[in-house]
Formats: sequence, structure tokens, C-alpha cells
Amino acid sequence: MTDEPRDTDCMEVLDRLYEYIDGELTPERAAEVRRHLDACAPCFRLAGFESAYVRFLEARTRGQHAPAALRKKILEQLLLEGSSSESP
Repeated sequence: MTDEPRDTDCMEVLDRLYEYIDGELTPERAAEVRRHLDACAPCFRLAGFESAYVRFLEARTRGQHAPAALRKKILEQLLLEGSSSESP
């Protein structure tokens, strides 16, 4: 692992970091990100920090839900926006 980041590769990895952490990338794309993280110390350190932060947030918010009235209001707004975007 080197301390010299490769700008383009680093930017691409950072753009996809949360998707990588959340397991939302295709296996091929995840492998590309993993290879970069294995080769780039600054990105590896940042990914470790961000991953720990996401796990911390998930643990702190586990079992907490939005109030029913708020969920209903959000759903209504999404349905309203969805129906207006389908109109010509």
C-alpha cells in the first residue's frame, strides 16, 4: 500500500464509497473499489473511518422509527410528486 493517491482513481472510489460500504455495487465494481483501497493508503484509511461511522450511526438509530404521521406525510408527498411527473 502506498501513500501516493492517484487522483482520478481516488475520486471515482470516493464517489462510490458509500455504495461500496452499503454493498450496493455490482460484484465487478466492488472488486475495483477493493483493489484501489488495497493499493491506496489514504483511501483505505478514509474508507475505514467512513465504514465505522456508518456502523455507529446504524447502531445508534436501530429501533428508532419516524412517527406514523411523518411517514404518512412523506408517502403522500412522494405519491403526489410521482403522479405529477407522469402528467404530460
